[in-house]
Amino acid sequence: MEKSIEKWFFMRPGFNTFRLEPDKHRQFMFSHRDRELRDALLGSIEESCFSREGHKAAVYGDYGRGKTHQCHNIVYEIKRRDLPLIPIYIKCPAWKTKEPFHSLFKEMVSGHRSDDLRRVATEYEKLAQAGVVAKLQDVIEFEDIAEVMSKGLTVPNLDEVKKAMRWLGGEPKVNMVTVKPALQPELTDSREFGAVLRGIAHMYAAVDKRVLLYLIDESERFQNITNTDAYFSWLASLRELTEILGVALVFQIGAKTRDELPTIFMQEEIIRRIGISNYLELNNPGPVELKDFVDELLKTMIKKGEVPEVHRHAMTPAALDATIPPDLQSIVDGDVEKLDAYPFEPDALESFVHDLSAGGYANKPSEVLIRLQKYAHRAMRHDSQLITERIVQEVNAEGF
Repeated sequence: MEKSIEKWFFMRPGFNTFRLEPDKHRQFMFSHRDRELRDALLGSIEESCFSREGHKAAVYGDYGRGKTHQCHNIVYEIKRRDLPLIPIYIKCPAWKTKEPFHSLFKEMVSGHRSDDLRRVATEYEKLAQAGVVAKLQDVIEFEDIAEVMSKGLTVPNLDEVKKAMRWLGGEPKVNMVTVKPALQPELTDSREFGAVLRGIAHMYAAVDKRVLLYLIDESERFQNITNTDAYFSWLASLRELTEILGVALVFQIGAKTRDELPTIFMQEEIIRRIGISNYLELNNPGPVELKDFVDELLKTMIKKGEVPEVHRHAMTPAALDATIPPDLQSIVDGDVEKLDAYPFEPDALESFVHDLSAGGYANKPSEVLIRLQKYAHRAMRHDSQLITERIVQEVNAEGF
């Protein structure tokens, strides 16, 4: 047999590894507990849309707990459920101590597709000319910003639209002479950033009846901003953005406990705007949750019968085939308990879950996937189509 992991372990079409990539596998959310946590957050986001408001939340948890995957899965679920939201995913880079706030804000603006933003701005301008909606200047009260939105975002040339988006994002030295010769060189003030976001949100609400949702991942990097002037500029800007009712913001923060959150998220003025009850801790799973995660993962990835019902919507017709390959039946001797544990032997699976839940840093989904992949590779090297107790202990002894 060719030694590819998908053939060796009878994986379903669409899977060729036991690892999960947040973007590629965004349609899957494994374990009942993690889906409950996601649905609680997504439910709050959806509920806020009924009044065209935007939910604010800060989700924090251990590194590798699955926050990035949750972000991508929420984007997938919004589209699958056709919720009235425009999701924008942003991954924070490694900012420097004196980083200006526009380093984040330009990512928020550029997260929109230029052609889509042009469509919305053009349609809004038509409605404003017809007197159906208010003119942008009356909404945001900044003349230069209103002009760039009404003129710079509506031109046929997408390169010009992208240029306008860069200026709206706070990028300096953007030549906007075609919109207005005397335009201010760049946006730097927290109120200006708030005006831009308020204007974009207002246009989407009026034209598409949808609320903007920014999922800001790796927000623990806000802690990098330690220069006093830069920090207070970020604080003022964050306060301004969280004040906007028509925008949803979800900050995903790597922090083991609430005490480890970046200082800026513990400021009273930010807590008040996000809401104490909207600081959500993504706890590491215990033994029962880990076993649930592993069982569900393996039943979805491997041809062991029916795909768990909760994941059938994400599978291709070929992947939904419930037929168990004869060779796999032979490996497990037709034993139901052995089939449930496959590719582990039952005792090896029990040891695997026990070791994970006992380790101070191991009881999280990312570690499950790293170890599972390592065990699978070792089994293949030993020409074994079962992950045995010996393989688990052998690999663990090497450093896990």
